[in-house]
Amino acid sequence: MGFFTLETAQAQVMPGGNFGPWIWELKLKIEKVSADGFRVRLPYSDHVARPGGVVIGQAMMALADTIMVLAICEKLGRFATLATISQTTNFMRAAVKRDIVGAAKVVKVGRSTIFGEVEIYVDGSDEPIAQSISSFALLPDGAGAFNRADER
Repeated sequence: MGFFTLETAQAQVMPGGNFGPWIWELKLKIEKVSADGFRVRLPYSDHVARPGGVVIGQAMMALADTIMVLAICEKLGRFATLATISQTTNFMRAAVKRDIVGAAKVVKVGRSTIFGEVEIYVDGSDEPIAQSISSFALLPDGAGAFNRADER
């Protein structure tokens, strides 16, 4: 048995979970939790679209970052304190008035850095519309304070 169930993972992306209100507002739906990764749906709404119905890249990047955190915690078997180091997203095709589905997998777990990949699809298609590659710093448990950008 893994760290998350569908229900406990879903609770993380809802009010009261470990993510902020801007993530709650995406109304993400956890569809699959396994040791191999996560599958999460971003339901289409005008809230995540430009005029004309094109799903905005910022929403897809927030989806990718969020589900990578969940996938990493699943892989580690615990809640971990993580900080995004980098995220590169390549958009290959637009999604118009459709749900988006992200499939995340942890590629490598190092001592202090974790690497992951998210393939992003339009609902009902197995042809990716975007790919996000990211790296995360694994911080000591309980670490919450970060140096401010204006401090040396």
